[in-house]
This record gives sequence, C-alpha cells and structure tokens, in this order.
Amino acid sequence: MDTYRVPGVNHLGSYGRWAFAEFTEVFQIQADFKATVAANFNKLIEGVTR
Repeated sequence: MDTYRVPGVNHLGSYGRWAFAEFTEVFQIQADFKATVAANFNKLIEGVTR
C-alpha cells in the first residue's frame, strides 16, 4: 500500500496529499493516531509557511 497507492495519488497532485499509517497495537491506536496526525499536520504547516 505504502509503495503503490500513496505515491501514485500524491504524484497526481489534484486531490491533495495522502499518507498511510499502520496501527498494530489495539490499546495504543488512539495515542498513535493522534501523534501521527499531529506530526503530519505540523509538517504540512511548515511546508506552507516557508
């Protein structure tokens, strides 16, 4: 998934950016998801404000 779908969608450039994350620890999903979204959002904001 990470090497086929996401780069293809991101290369197209007309539907925004997509990312893929796999969560395997059932009791850690909420914290991991929150951290992943925050990190990617911050990376997006830094890219726009430069």
